[in-house]
Amino acid sequence: MRRVPAGCAVLIALLAGCSGSGELDPVTGEWAADGAQPAGFAHFAENATISVDGGKATLGTPPSSLCGGATVEATGDDGFRIAFAGANSCVTVNVPVSLDVRVEGDTLRATPTGAPGDAVFRFRRAD
Repeated sequence: MRRVPAGCAVLIALLAGCSGSGELDPVTGEWAADGAQPAGFAHFAENATISVDGGKATLGTPPSSLCGGATVEATGDDGFRIAFAGANSCVTVNVPVSLDVRVEGDTLRATPTGAPGDAVFRFRRAD
């Protein structure tokens, strides 16, 4: 039986566990609605929050969680997509099926997928 030096084993484990883990770092965290929001989705109003952690997102209006279990993925063009799982994950709220997201510093801009560019919801980092 061959033995692998402990230092090599730890390095291999770290590299295997970290591959791609930073891909969602820019969007990970707590986000709070920033000012007046476009009409159309009332639950993205002035007091809405989005929480992103571990590739999942939750939409809420403090202290309630309205939608959970949304998936978050990088789109490959420096953007992200938050996709809500539908009626099963939302408590009688009107949310878009998915949001195309851009993060610039402490600002998150979200547009319902396929909507015109002027329907942008703005959030600021809250954590």
